[in-house]
Amino acid sequence: MDTTPQWRQLTDHLMDVPEKIYERWEDSVGWDNRTTWGRQFGEDGVSWCVIFNWCMYNETGLAGIVPKVDNVDVFSAWAKKRNQWSDYPSIASWVNFGDGAHTEIIIGFDTDTVYTKGGNSIKTGAADNGQGNGVWRHAHPRRSSYVTGYFAPSFPDSQCPPTADPHDPRGGTASASWRWTPSDPVYVPFPGADFFVLGRQSPIIAAMHTRLAAVGCDRYQSTANQDVWGAGDITSYAAWQRKLGYADSEADGVPGPISWERLQVPVP
Repeated sequence: MDTTPQWRQLTDHLMDVPEKIYERWEDSVGWDNRTTWGRQFGEDGVSWCVIFNWCMYNETGLAGIVPKVDNVDVFSAWAKKRNQWSDYPSIASWVNFGDGAHTEIIIGFDTDTVYTKGGNSIKTGAADNGQGNGVWRHAHPRRSSYVTGYFAPSFPDSQCPPTADPHDPRGGTASASWRWTPSDPVYVPFPGADFFVLGRQSPIIAAMHTRLAAVGCDRYQSTANQDVWGAGDITSYAAWQRKLGYADSEADGVPGPISWERLQVPVP
């Protein structure tokens, strides 16, 4: 079971989106506003900064906690009505820029600066002919008049994101700063050869099953009982050992410390 806070899952997903131009240029109209997120939202070919925010939540199973709207003023009014509006940044909140002109999602803050990433925006320093064209990161002075306020959603797991709000209604403790950095992956240490006996049931085995499939060594005949060590695990692990260059008795399908370390089975 993934115990990562939902705000962190959302932010990690957002940061996985490559920064680049996503629209096409048409000489008659400029950037065309057509993106995969517009199609997902069901309203393509229009300004999509709010649409992008909603899609990030939708893609992480959190669409139910944000309004499906395409307008900054509308989501701001929605947030204020529900006591989810703040003058302070918090991670994964939606910033209202320019009193309804634009929005992005907060990925960091400190005493003087708010850090964002959003769609229908431009790369810092680039010219856009009055339009956004892609997904990019930015930094803005926190106390700039361009920063109108923040929509701070309440997450279903009741975990408050890092927040600068000293009175955050979600119960968080105010922090002076927080910046997104990648989480270091945590892998299952080698449990010992004696762990891998027929009938052994463990979420570690299910995680190994998923990992073997990811590296192209899926030799399973069934998807049932993925957490039970059996013949399919032996055959699949032997394929992994052969992929590493082992042969004959060294590719017997029983994990050893070196092959296990190289498989990098994530902690379930």
